[in-house]
Amino acid sequence: MSEDHQPEYGEDEADIESCVAECPIDAELAAQLIGLADLPWHDPAVTGRAMRGLGWSTDGVPTDEARFVTAAGHAVYTDYGLYLPFVHYYVVGGELWPDDFWGSQPGWTSQRGAGREEFEACLDVAIDRFAEQLGPPECDVRTEGRYLAIGRYSWRYAAWRRGGTILVVGPALDGYSYGQDEEAVVYVGEFAPDRPFPAAADFLSLLRK
Repeated sequence: MSEDHQPEYGEDEADIESCVAECPIDAELAAQLIGLADLPWHDPAVTGRAMRGLGWSTDGVPTDEARFVTAAGHAVYTDYGLYLPFVHYYVVGGELWPDDFWGSQPGWTSQRGAGREEFEACLDVAIDRFAEQLGPPECDVRTEGRYLAIGRYSWRYAAWRRGGTILVVGPALDGYSYGQDEEAVVYVGEFAPDRPFPAAADFLSLLRK
């Protein structure tokens, strides 16, 4: 994590390390998500049936709030649309965070000692996977450093319109860590065709589980 995003640790927690865990977005999953983005997200019966038709399971979800898990191992949240994390950026070690939860999940791999460069690289690769099928993002923006009060770095968001739906790839705060950790997600949700794209800093409010 960035220098001013790290909590302070005592000497007994010197083994704490930042960690990046990833379950990549491959070309097949990108195509599936694009197909889902073309569905009416105001009708959960239609979208739920479509996700089950992709072989996504309601069994073995890694968190209580997730509704599905993809064949690759991504948790899928559907309260406000589709919210699919594919990278988590967090710390492991010490008494408070002794276990690498995401790195232990099926389909996920984690790298101890990884930081912002690795996190952003995973995000960029995912954006490229969608651009290969949809063309360049219609909106590709970065927040200004410190605007979100979580560090000196900036966050990148890429978005495509799909009729009355938006498909976004970008970072968010991990709610399970009370905003201490970060995740990169694919978000699909209703978005009026004539609605302007949000400003960079406002994309965070759009991405909701």
